[in-house]
Amino acid sequence: MTSPTYTQDLTQTANVYKLISLLYGPPTDGLEEILTLSEQTLVNLKPELIPIVNEMKTLSDSKSKLEDLTVDYAKLFIGPFDLLAPPYGSVYLEGQRRVMGDSTVKVLQFYRQAGLNLSDEFKEPPDHIVTELEFMYYLIAKHIETGDKQWLVMKEEFFNNFLSPWIKDFSIRILENARTVFYKNLAQLTLGLIS
Repeated sequence: MTSPTYTQDLTQTANVYKLISLLYGPPTDGLEEILTLSEQTLVNLKPELIPIVNEMKTLSDSKSKLEDLTVDYAKLFIGPFDLLAPPYGSVYLEGQRRVMGDSTVKVLQFYRQAGLNLSDEFKEPPDHIVTELEFMYYLIAKHIETGDKQWLVMKEEFFNNFLSPWIKDFSIRILENARTVFYKNLAQLTLGLIS
């Protein structure tokens, strides 16, 4: 039997992965709500990171700031030219700056091993940062739901083999290339929570 504190800590950890994944999506009017939930989640988990989240809230609270974030988001993660911080694991793991390498196929196999298939509507490669973070959330949530430790074993294996090896380099590229403090703070938050 697991203790309520253990379950609460796991739930908060799962929520961190989900919330960070949402912050790596395109900027929307819902950013403030996501950041408020992040702040509430960090109170017991990592209170020292709350000032970073608070600053992010002030940087996303108007239409003009949202436009600045959208431009920075596109330059960092979409293009149209050279991606400043490619959000794909294969770019970092393969060492050739290419998307959809062997590591991408292995990530997809890992998803399938966990019983998941990507939707046909999903247009990003399987090793996109948002997808990998949501997968971490899913694995923890499955453990909480079932009590089966296999999900935590899978989480550790996925983290060690597919997320941890590139998340620091990815975050550093954001820190070096972001024009907005919001995305610099997101990179610091990522490093503080995940790396």
